[in-house]
Amino acid sequence: MRFFFLLPGLLFSLLSVAHPPAAEKVLQVKVDEYGLVTVGRDTVGSDQLARYIQERLFKSYLGTGQMHDRIVFETGDDLVPEAVATVIVNEIRAGQQKALQVICLQKFNRTYEMLDKKKQSRLQKIFPVLFQPDFNPKT
Repeated sequence: MRFFFLLPGLLFSLLSVAHPPAAEKVLQVKVDEYGLVTVGRDTVGSDQLARYIQERLFKSYLGTGQMHDRIVFETGDDLVPEAVATVIVNEIRAGQQKALQVICLQKFNRTYEMLDKKKQSRLQKIFPVLFQPDFNPKT
């Protein structure tokens, strides 16, 4: 009788060891002191960053059904002016909003603001990267 109670626990522990959790997908945005923005291996102008972020997030969703887990913003060194960093963060937020609107239009044929609270909270759980408030590498 004890065997039947131990068997499911043993199988569960073996399966959890056999399938480790997937690695976190991070979209890394870097800027240097000249204002040159790189996302992964791509170089993007700061004026095109919002569109690029939106396309990367949406294409990731279309390809795998999942999206990046988070966005990280890093400065190459401490010589990046605060104004440049602020512009980049605002562009990242605009890209998040654009991706959110595109996904809402595709899934629900409505904008995010037109969705009921239940669907909005479900989107926040499924796609937390679209609602990420800060982009520090430490969090």
